Amino acid sequence: MKEITRRIKQYYVFFTGYLIFLIPCVLLLISKGKAGSFLVLNSFHRQWLDYYFIQSTNVGNGIFAVVLSLFFFFVVKKKKLGLILLIAYASTGILAQIIKPLVEADRPQTFFSPQWLPFFIKDVILEGSSSFPSGHTATAFALASVLVLHYKNKWLHLLLLLLAVQVGFSRIYLSQHFLTDVMAGSFIGVAGGILCVHWCRNLSEEQLVFKKK
Repeated sequence: MKEITRRIKQYYVFFTGYLIFLIPCVLLLISKGKAGSFLVLNSFHRQWLDYYFIQSTNVGNGIFAVVLSLFFFFVVKKKKLGLILLIAYASTGILAQIIKPLVEADRPQTFFSPQWLPFFIKDVILEGSSSFPSGHTATAFALASVLVLHYKNKWLHLLLLLLAVQVGFSRIYLSQHFLTDVMAGSFIGVAGGILCVHWCRNLSEEQLVFKKK
């Protein structure tokens, strides 16, 4: 725990920014509730933003996570980092998928009747009861947390935080998730990323890739 606390202090820009992100989210939920907070955040749409968020939300999908992991493993030659990214994605993704059927929270399209869903983006809206938590958000924050704990550049930390937050917002903008889903996903991602780095910190690259010393 002391090692985790030390790392959080060392990379305060990301973790302080994350807390700043959570505070207005909590206040909005308290004041507006689950449905009301969604309607507030989903109320502003423009065609160019539709296109932007349809594309940028993919930062939180599995394909991006795997490609990023392979990029660090094979191209950057940081095999340990590549594997930690992959482990963080897999572990947080599995946890999110385990929670979804247990909670069975409706997605916005199912929660709201069609006439009450403010914005419908063709071929994007999902129905069903797999809303909580947001897997895309969990993945984005897991990847960001691992990278933050590897690199010490504070501007990079801020950029990674903003990228993760915009993935979370994109899930609401695209009417895929509620704010509660995004907050839960972000927590799973941050906690999972930290724990994966902590778990792998004493393992050598040879041990992770099963090479002989």
